[in-house]
Amino acid sequence: MRFTTIAASIIAVAASASAACLEQPPSALGFPINFDITPSRPNTISFQIPPNSVGPCQLIAKFPEGYPITSTGSDLVNVIALDGPAQGALVGSLRFRAGQKTFINSFACRDVMTYELEIAQGDGEVKFSEVQGAGLFMDVGDCY
Repeated sequence: MRFTTIAASIIAVAASASAACLEQPPSALGFPINFDITPSRPNTISFQIPPNSVGPCQLIAKFPEGYPITSTGSDLVNVIALDGPAQGALVGSLRFRAGQKTFINSFACRDVMTYELEIAQGDGEVKFSEVQGAGLFMDVGDCY
């Protein structure tokens, strides 16, 4: 009976550890991070993933309702991996919209994960500020 209780406790702790979710903000010297994405000026964003993190790592964009995002012209933004096994690959495309949480892609977690944001085609511009609770994040772990 005692073994069953101990085994059940260990399984419960393991399950709660694997079910944990961490919303990791981008690596930056300070906030806000001001993005201004144009065809001639792509922006980069990097995430430092805590050691021993259990994946997956899921890149998301989320903005509360009414959050100020300025878009003109072509506002489809490509997300390009700048490191890791998919270096140089297009890993997602999105339009930044207030009131939405957008899943961009899921990856195996690495210590540092860096992406470039570029206008997909044509002339356009997308501006927003990354602040606590709004912008691009890396969901680490079992978040969904």
